[in-house]
Amino acid sequence: MKRNREIDKLNDLFVRYLLGKNGNENMLEDMVNAALSDFNFEEVKDLEIIDPYNLSENIDLKESIIDIKAKTKDNQTVIIEIQLCGNMDFVKRIFYYISKNIVNELREGEDYKKLPRIISINLLNFNLDFGDEGKPHRCFKLIDTKNHNIDLDFIQMHIIEAKRFIEIIEKSTLNELKKNRLLTWMKFFTSKNLKAIEKELMEANPIMTKVIEEYKRFTSDDKLMRAYDARDAFLLGQKMMLSREREEGFEEGRLAEQISMATAMKKENIDIETIKRITGLTIKEIEKL
Repeated sequence: MKRNREIDKLNDLFVRYLLGKNGNENMLEDMVNAALSDFNFEEVKDLEIIDPYNLSENIDLKESIIDIKAKTKDNQTVIIEIQLCGNMDFVKRIFYYISKNIVNELREGEDYKKLPRIISINLLNFNLDFGDEGKPHRCFKLIDTKNHNIDLDFIQMHIIEAKRFIEIIEKSTLNELKKNRLLTWMKFFTSKNLKAIEKELMEANPIMTKVIEEYKRFTSDDKLMRAYDARDAFLLGQKMMLSREREEGFEEGRLAEQISMATAMKKENIDIETIKRITGLTIKEIEKL
């Protein structure tokens, strides 16, 4: 029997296959409701997947698109986005996708009552910096700034940072997993050795039986795995490019700081050798200031 190899379960091509394929609506619904119930929000039902997963359309995918989109019978739109690397600019992208969906759902002159409620769920494999201690799952809504108990429930923007769940998951008991379905999903998505935890996952959340079956089907299919490898290589390239941009940005910032310091020291008539020693700039660079 062919041995399945372990893959990155947050690879967007795999998640699109798992949750965005016709016939997998119950898995999508469970994952969405796991996020909603984490904030005691009303759960969704009867999800219909829009533009279901199709391998031929995904095999040469390069640009990022909305990974999964679904609608309910009571006019709610659910958007699932997966992002492996990035920074705070990604939050702007989330708002862009929410806004674009609102505009696309309503033709000019149509009744505003037809506007859907948007539930945006974003799975990130990196940590964002909101200036606090960091939370694994955040939800942003339109609220009254004076009274947070009053809100306009037009949108929900969930940000789930997978890496922040790892320590929580390691300490979680089976009973805690049973009480919080989101923990079971995050344990699945972040697992490095699925075989070691699959029984626990299936006991904690019954839908995991089908999730794990789909995972094994994906990893044993040569065509799917070739598509995965191509996508994985592209995403790795994106990650390396972002890392390089960050390093270049850091170097530019450091140079600007050195120049600013040297300029101030020159105004104080400090000798060039001292400026060179403290700032790290060359004598030629200092003389040009």
